[in-house]
Amino acid sequence: MGSEALPNQESYYSEQYLRDIFRSKIARSQATGKDGIRIGAFESRLVEETRLIARKVAAESYHFTRYKERLIPRGPTRYPRQISIPTVRDRLTLRATCQLLHEHIPATRGTTPHTLIKMVVSKIRDGDQTSNVFLRLDVRDFFPSISHKILQRELRRVGIIPQVQKLCMAAVANSTGNKKEPQIRGVPQGLSISNALAALYMQRFDDEQADRSHAYFRYVDDILFICHSLQAEELLKVVSRKLSARGLKIHPKGVAGKTEISPVAGGIDFLGYRICVDEVSIRESSYERMFTNLQRVFTDFRYRHDVNRTIFRLNLKISGCIVDGRRRGWMMFFSYTECMSQLRYLDVHVSKQLSRVGFPPTKQAAIKRFVKSYYEIRFNLDATTYIPNFDKYNEGQMIEVISIMTDRKNEELMTWNIERIHSEFGRIISHEVQDLERDVGSPS
Repeated sequence: MGSEALPNQESYYSEQYLRDIFRSKIARSQATGKDGIRIGAFESRLVEETRLIARKVAAESYHFTRYKERLIPRGPTRYPRQISIPTVRDRLTLRATCQLLHEHIPATRGTTPHTLIKMVVSKIRDGDQTSNVFLRLDVRDFFPSISHKILQRELRRVGIIPQVQKLCMAAVANSTGNKKEPQIRGVPQGLSISNALAALYMQRFDDEQADRSHAYFRYVDDILFICHSLQAEELLKVVSRKLSARGLKIHPKGVAGKTEISPVAGGIDFLGYRICVDEVSIRESSYERMFTNLQRVFTDFRYRHDVNRTIFRLNLKISGCIVDGRRRGWMMFFSYTECMSQLRYLDVHVSKQLSRVGFPPTKQAAIKRFVKSYYEIRFNLDATTYIPNFDKYNEGQMIEVISIMTDRKNEELMTWNIERIHSEFGRIISHEVQDLERDVGSPS
């Protein structure tokens, strides 16, 4: 789409556009912000709320409520990751802003991990495998280090209008948790605009690297170069200086899994994968995480002895799903692996663990398999019925899921109106999908 076909930036905050965005992007979310207002209560006042947002954005008087804090553990030796949770109203305003950024600045959409993995594999297999090396850099505290001054300059440079600039800067300055003082640096993680603003922040750096002789790949704060071994040390110095000029520091060389120079022939860990010349596999730590996540389901069965609940939750762990038009889950993320032995071993492990916890043998046929899920995702995703697409579930299927996950009888659920069914189904799926997102974890 050419820029002349794009709507005016003000139109992203019109009442009708906001209502459309709410229904397509927000309505299934169950998270609540600091004000405690839930989706259902907000939806009952949708006309009034969208009118309020439209008026305040136009008057440049919109104020964000302090974000609720969620801490995500990152292991015993690392501080937890702080996730910022906005109110429903703020989430809607931010989502409209995110759509504006994506459509007016395509680079803010970023590149998917699968696309990057394919590009890296193609480059190393077609390149000089004797002389080339990987130069991998990991930016230290990337999101908290983003300069507000530079970010606003970039928003202005790409033609974002002043009122939207002000909205973006207010969103990143807004505090999280119990902290009341505005943030003077950094972009909160967890907002719909976080990755878009980070991509914009790095756009000029990305463009500079694309014009050089070396191969360059970046996913958020994970940066990978493929270059001749004689160039690597100098390239590391130059890139470090350029990032420093943007307020970003890289981990020193030698820190395990962070900044390193290694021969292409030896392979490298990148975005959760182990990339070698002869095979792409799932990185060991990413692979081990799936065993941990499966164990949670087995433990749940030992205490509940709920066969149908276990089938539903275990199958979701194995196959992933589609919801809100997005692919979710561990197998979805790692569907570019070429190492079938890892997936076959997982299938054997599931079978053994089910027997160990006393799962009925007659019901084991209902459990999905990693290998089958892989082939369906890679080669048949548009037509498959093996991978659940919750966006296409009818009322009867929703009732079945609600019954399984809440122990309510079908007879009771059949008396519910369609709005209540949709709301409860959305709540259940939202909770389970959050678990899937945590299963994948950080790809870096």
